[in-house]
Amino acid sequence: MAVLETERLLLRPFEPKDAPAYAAIRAKPHVVRFLPGGEARAVLATEVAETVIAMFNNCWQRDGYGPWAVEEKATGRLCGHHGLRYLPEEGGVTELLYTLDDTVWGQGYATEGGRAVLAYGFDTIGLDRIFAWAVPDNHTSLAVMARLGFTRVPGLVQKFGLRVAETSLRREDRTG
Repeated sequence: MAVLETERLLLRPFEPKDAPAYAAIRAKPHVVRFLPGGEARAVLATEVAETVIAMFNNCWQRDGYGPWAVEEKATGRLCGHHGLRYLPEEGGVTELLYTLDDTVWGQGYATEGGRAVLAYGFDTIGLDRIFAWAVPDNHTSLAVMARLGFTRVPGLVQKFGLRVAETSLRREDRTG
């Protein structure tokens, strides 16, 4: 599994010891409100964290890429996940996905990590197109996607049990 470094972040494989810190992030209803299951799943954070970490690691084994744990370089603290996920059930497209702890919101980590993840997806893996979806009320994520160069498709689509805005970025349209 690859490790990515940005100016402030280390994107590394999840380890079993990350489960308590990751569960603490997922236990915050306002952090998970736009994810499948929404705020109601916050009470299941410990179970969800262990399941999601295993799923992310399985992505790496099955597909050769997946989501990383995001660690702040300055503190060594786990602050969420960021990465790519191959979706065979969605026609074989690859998704950019991230969830970050509210303690780091507004610091540009989603965009900073996203640039590194996109570079990995396009330059290392050789993907031609990457998708990202967000609930329309998640204006912050939609703004991150726009900063990363994603183009929004008009209307909403059904994905992961949610009605979401669909965005995508083609390798040839990438700006950074």
